[in-house]
Amino acid sequence: MSDHAPAETSRAPLPLVAFAKIGLVVFALIHLYTALFGSWEPLVQRGVFIGAGLGFVFVFAAIRDWHKSRLAAWRDLAIGAVALLSGLHVIFASDRLMDIINDLTPIDMALGVALVLIALEAGRRTVGLSLPIMAMISIVYYVWGHELLSGAWQPPRISYDTVVATFYGSTGGIFGMLADIGTRVVAIYVVMGSLLMAVGAGDVFIQAATVIAGRTYGGPAKVAVVTSALFGTISGSSVANVMSVGSITIPTMIRSGYRKDFAAGIEATASAGGQIMPPVMGAGAFIMAELLNIPYGTVALAATIPAILYFSAIYFSIDCYAREHGLEPMPREQMPRARDVLLSANALPAFGPLIVLAVLLGFNFTPTFAGAVATIGVVVFAAWARILACLRRGRLNALGDEMRLLARQVWTGLVDGGRSVIVIVALLATASLLVTVLSATGLGVKFSQLLLGFSGDFLVGVLLISALLCILLGMDVPTTASYVLTASVCGPVLIRLGLPPLIAHLFIFYFAILSAITPPVCASVYAAATIAGENFWKVAGQALRIAGAVFLLPFMMVYRPEIMMYGSPLLIAYNISIAWVMVVAISGASIGHLMGRLNWGWRLYLYVAAAALFYPTYYADGLGVVMVGLFLGWRFLTAPARVRERERVRVRSGG
Repeated sequence: MSDHAPAETSRAPLPLVAFAKIGLVVFALIHLYTALFGSWEPLVQRGVFIGAGLGFVFVFAAIRDWHKSRLAAWRDLAIGAVALLSGLHVIFASDRLMDIINDLTPIDMALGVALVLIALEAGRRTVGLSLPIMAMISIVYYVWGHELLSGAWQPPRISYDTVVATFYGSTGGIFGMLADIGTRVVAIYVVMGSLLMAVGAGDVFIQAATVIAGRTYGGPAKVAVVTSALFGTISGSSVANVMSVGSITIPTMIRSGYRKDFAAGIEATASAGGQIMPPVMGAGAFIMAELLNIPYGTVALAATIPAILYFSAIYFSIDCYAREHGLEPMPREQMPRARDVLLSANALPAFGPLIVLAVLLGFNFTPTFAGAVATIGVVVFAAWARILACLRRGRLNALGDEMRLLARQVWTGLVDGGRSVIVIVALLATASLLVTVLSATGLGVKFSQLLLGFSGDFLVGVLLISALLCILLGMDVPTTASYVLTASVCGPVLIRLGLPPLIAHLFIFYFAILSAITPPVCASVYAAATIAGENFWKVAGQALRIAGAVFLLPFMMVYRPEIMMYGSPLLIAYNISIAWVMVVAISGASIGHLMGRLNWGWRLYLYVAAAALFYPTYYADGLGVVMVGLFLGWRFLTAPARVRERERVRVRSGG
């Protein structure tokens, strides 16, 4: 949930605000504790996660709306109390509910129905209407579908006791797999990201990005790309990336000479890619590792090269645009020195935890334990950095003030982390209802069979349908939900057609991410357009133009699995090179500039070369490389003539 303005929260009773903040800190610390020392019993751990998480959604709604309607605020507080009670009931009745011959009591039934309705409402308030509506339709199908339908799509007849037991009184439904992954893995990384931002890592990331990319053509935009990649690896949300980074980078790009729509398009595409940037990818990546029963490090390693290619496509598009419009590198006097960035007080807590995390994941520690150690590392590194700074400056008397400041930052980070986790709770609780119906009724299998019947055994057809389904679901559904739902339907079909499970799921996850920049509904683009004060459709068009090559990368992951670290080092290097040349060709053609301005003839020529490189045979690779090589050679030989022509045009125009 987004932070509310002080003017809104100040009218709520101070004890209520204090209770909410203390509760969020405790909520965050519970997940840190269990990540370090092991989870509790399944229903106990998930009961805390779901009950407290959904309860806090309504507590903060009451705080936000207190000044508007006391009646609505008290109603929300009552709903929050019921949500918390539902979670507590599951905790205290966990032994009985886990008994396979257990009969549900009237209290079980009442609280189960209440929690399902509360989850739907919490989902509506936090992630929009689409996912709750789909969940409601699935519940109607599950409960009353036997009476409403006939034939192959008719679900089995079930009792109301079975419905409540499935959704509430078991380790399925709301307290099922998604809640398990959320409380064990996702929550700790959300808390870690909030702590990183609270101790000042955001400023360090921006300065580091400036050092890396500021002195190249179009420097401010490339800084935005690098910054978004760094932010994305801790936020896992494209919209959060845009709102946090874009509020700085978009105005900076506009002041540097970029058109508003292009600047906003850059930030939207770069922020969307943050969810595939290791070492910490979006929540969907952790769910993927659990679904496939493989180490998270394996997922992160496979996604590394596609992530680099993603940001290379955006980076190169910016370079072409900047050279076409004469956008020079950032002035040297505006550049921070590398030593000042790397030796600053905030550099250690910014990069230290990420290094610790990468090392622990590399040694096959669980993502849960690695995330917990890295989270503690944020505080330890921040404290150590402040001690070193005081020692270096000879100001030991200021150490107390620094520690008090750090304590306030840690408190703020835990509050923000807890608040972000409750949004994840609402999302996963709502999505769990839909996923449970897909599994309990066999609806997911029926959709898979329908997909196979529609496309036959034609892999390309299934890939296209899967990509389209991801984008359609992602129009008004978060990436995680889009991935989970599409993977439930399309994943088994892709695996049945011969794809390795990891490639099949990463293909789906990739397009779930791309839905954030694909019109007509694309949250990242809308957020960026709002910051830039530009027309949404103009920004969406520029985002597609900038990210043109990106939409082909998932297919290359399928047909060139070497870019996901499958195969020998020589084959991996070869296919990465081919993919990179394809990215260069498409980016130059889409922007209309590559070693000079391109007319439509040259742009079509480069698109044809890229198409040859996309086709996975050595003959096509050779043709594509030769076409790109001939183009570059011709542009190099004719460069002096183009320079003279531009000079004549400039003189005639009085420039």
